[in-house]
Amino acid sequence: MGILNWLVVGSAPLMPRFVIGKVASIYVAGDKLEDGLKLAKKLNTKGFAATLDLLGEEVKNRKQTNRIRNSYCELLDGIANWGIKCNISLKLTALGLKIDEDLCWDNLSVVLDKAREYDNFVRLDMENSEVTDATIDMCQKGQKYYPKCGTVLQSYMKRTLDDIDTLNSHNTNIRICKGAYKENEEIAYKGYQEVRDNYLKSAEKMMDNKIYIGLATHDLWLIAKLEEMIERKNYKKNMYEFQALSGVPIDNTLERLIENGHKVRYYIPYGPEWYAYSLRRMKENPDIWKDTLKAFFFRSKHRK
Repeated sequence: MGILNWLVVGSAPLMPRFVIGKVASIYVAGDKLEDGLKLAKKLNTKGFAATLDLLGEEVKNRKQTNRIRNSYCELLDGIANWGIKCNISLKLTALGLKIDEDLCWDNLSVVLDKAREYDNFVRLDMENSEVTDATIDMCQKGQKYYPKCGTVLQSYMKRTLDDIDTLNSHNTNIRICKGAYKENEEIAYKGYQEVRDNYLKSAEKMMDNKIYIGLATHDLWLIAKLEEMIERKNYKKNMYEFQALSGVPIDNTLERLIENGHKVRYYIPYGPEWYAYSLRRMKENPDIWKDTLKAFFFRSKHRK
């Protein structure tokens, strides 16, 4: 870890809350549900689909998991009432995965029932390796209960190609990203190009298996390679989408993708847990200070 990254990790918890708030404001829609819905609606008018994510994870209180479950149901109601082209993404640890898997399923099934009312899609975020198996198991159980349920795989994990086989079915929907959690080199690739290469191998394997793919990356080199792969394989446009975190300043590339007929979806975090979320992102990915500085000077016009 470089000296600047070390300083970011060490000093982030000591920074005034308003400073962290400035960082959060680049990526987080706001504290309230309405903030997320407003941004999603604005992005829809610019041609983007959206995913809304209520911030919060690692919940250790059973009653709190119930509140989060209800908040996701309110989110699905809000999306329907606002008429937005938007789905949801959630973390299973916020629904009690680390407390009790039965509790987690009880909460998730309620959210899936609400999604069923509106024929909407639910993405189960992937967290660290401690819960990878449980997340995949929960996704498979969720898909049997309500088909419009999918999860995320991370290309820095050495197991990802095998996990594609595990998840593969007629209605599979997988989001592939590089991954941001700190993992041991025994289970995760550490080299920058290694992670990129495994991303491309994973995307190609999913295309070969006719899986719907959410291609989540801000890496312009990867995006170009994925475009080439899509064209080479003549992969149908209704079988994939590009995805990006709201606030990351790659506007021109995303607009070009839309102009070329690709679907693009923005991932929009919101909620009162923005402070803990921002600290975690800075701790797990110290390089974020570079992206944050870039975003300060080249603010995404899609957020304006």
